[in-house]
Amino acid sequence: MNFLGHAHLSLAGSDNFLFGNLIADGVRGSDLSGWSPEIEAGIRFHRRCDAVIDAHPETRWLLTQVPPASRRVAGIAFDMMWDHLLAGEMHDDDIERLYRLLAREEVPSRLSSLIEWIQVRDALRRYQELEFTLSTIASIGERMTARRRLRQTSDPRQQSDSRRQSDTRSGRRTHKMGDLEAGANPLADMTPWLADNRAMLEDSFARLWPDMLALRQTPVI
Repeated sequence: MNFLGHAHLSLAGSDNFLFGNLIADGVRGSDLSGWSPEIEAGIRFHRRCDAVIDAHPETRWLLTQVPPASRRVAGIAFDMMWDHLLAGEMHDDDIERLYRLLAREEVPSRLSSLIEWIQVRDALRRYQELEFTLSTIASIGERMTARRRLRQTSDPRQQSDSRRQSDTRSGRRTHKMGDLEAGANPLADMTPWLADNRAMLEDSFARLWPDMLALRQTPVI
C-alpha cells in the first residue's frame, strides 16, 4: 500500500506511530534501535501490512489479470490505485495531519524528494483524481527506467550483459535489464489497463480491504 492506505490503518495511533508507518519505505534493515519505540512500532506495523496485502489471495488473483509485460511492477500500480480509491474517504483534518508529519526533519533522506513532490502537488488530496493517479504511476515508471539506464551506463558488467542480451531482431534474444526491457516503462504501459479496469479493481479492493482493516486490532500506541 501507499501513504493513504497505511495512514488509514494507523490513524488511531499516536503521531509517532503514524509517522513510523509513513516513513517505513525509506527505512532499511531490521535494526530499528535508532528510532523511538513508537516510531519503530509504526515501521514494523507498516511492514506487516505490506506482507499481508502482498500475499493476499485477491492480490495474487489480480496479478493474473494484468498484462504480462507489466506484471513484475504491478504491485506498485496497485498501491497507487488503492490510494486513489481511499482518497475520497480521508477527512481534511487527517490529510493536514499527514502533511504535518511528513514535514518532520527526521524523514529518511531517501524519501525527501518524494515527500517534497507530494507536498508541492497536494498529492494526498489529488489522488482522488484518476488521471492524476495514472500520471503519477507513469512518472514512477519513468524514474525506474532512468535508474536502470544509469546503472547500465555506470556498470561495465551490466553493459556487457546488455550487449549479450541485445535484441538481434532474429527472435533469439531481447535486450533486457532486470527482466525488463531497457528503456521500457511497464508502469506507463499499464495505465490504460488500469483505467479500463477501474471498476474491477474497486470490486477487488472491496473484498481485500476488510482483511486489512482487521489488522487494526494491533494495540494502539
